[in-house]
Amino acid sequence: MRTVWLVAAASGCFVASPVMRFGGGKSAQESQQSLLLKETPPTLVADGEWKGEVKSAKIRVWADDDFRAQNIRWEQAFKAELDYANEVLAAQFGVRLEAEFHAWDRHAPEASLADDLAALEQQDRGDGALSVVGLTSSLSLVSATFEQLGLASLPGRHLMLRGYADVEERKLFERLFHDLGLDERASLYTARRRHKTAALLLHELGHNLGAQHQPDPNTLMNKSYSDHAASFDAASRDVILATLDQRLARTPRVTGASHPTLAITIDAAGRRIVGGNPLDDATLDGLLKLSFDDDRDTAVVIKRAPNAPQGAVVDVARRAKAAGLQRVSVVAGE
Repeated sequence: MRTVWLVAAASGCFVASPVMRFGGGKSAQESQQSLLLKETPPTLVADGEWKGEVKSAKIRVWADDDFRAQNIRWEQAFKAELDYANEVLAAQFGVRLEAEFHAWDRHAPEASLADDLAALEQQDRGDGALSVVGLTSSLSLVSATFEQLGLASLPGRHLMLRGYADVEERKLFERLFHDLGLDERASLYTARRRHKTAALLLHELGHNLGAQHQPDPNTLMNKSYSDHAASFDAASRDVILATLDQRLARTPRVTGASHPTLAITIDAAGRRIVGGNPLDDATLDGLLKLSFDDDRDTAVVIKRAPNAPQGAVVDVARRAKAAGLQRVSVVAGE
């Protein structure tokens, strides 16, 4: 039987507690070995194979004072996480990320991730980079919620990641698998750390590239981390691919049968414009419903003008999803 991870609020933070039931007739060691196999995460995979040229894109990585203090070889560790994430990005989206590392002169251990993200945007505007990554200290707990682990602008070029809760994870493994050998515990710990850190990076990059949270618990874009998540869902793949095509200035790939596209421009005043005409809420919702009724695979492309309010972009994306349209992407408009 699979472990159930309960996440509960306590004193303003989250704690994770495993609930285990051991099978009848099994020894404690046999039960723990069975549990160990079930808790080993899958290999991250790419659904589909990229046929064209794989492009390189730069990301800049800023590690704050507390993160560097907790992670002495932080550059090597992040590069290993990025290498794993690149296996998915290259095979599925035709892009390979190359990191440029910087020490970030920032010490704010009590800051929220939202505060850290705002500070990162001030530190580095993101010129010439696909994304700017900020690294900050880990929480002293084992969190299953991506919001506790990372935060990203959607869409945008900035994301924050917390370090891995190494000490707490090891303590948890000691309690759960105390009858198993050190090598067995170490093997599971390494596999879970590799999966969790790469999944977090891919999740937040997905937000930067326009993908929103999805209800499927085993997609990388679900709001909570799952040790069974192995790939992006189809809707998120379409959005990420469309945004990458635009940012990398490459010809969009045809991923399936031809479907209509609804282009909605958001201007600097936050107006929603289709065919040169501003739309009020009722008209926009009606148009989205008609598009869904005509072809539920209609692609909604939100063209965001410079200085267009983020709230207006998110609102249009939300309305499109509410109408049943899942292929929603955000691109830079004129």
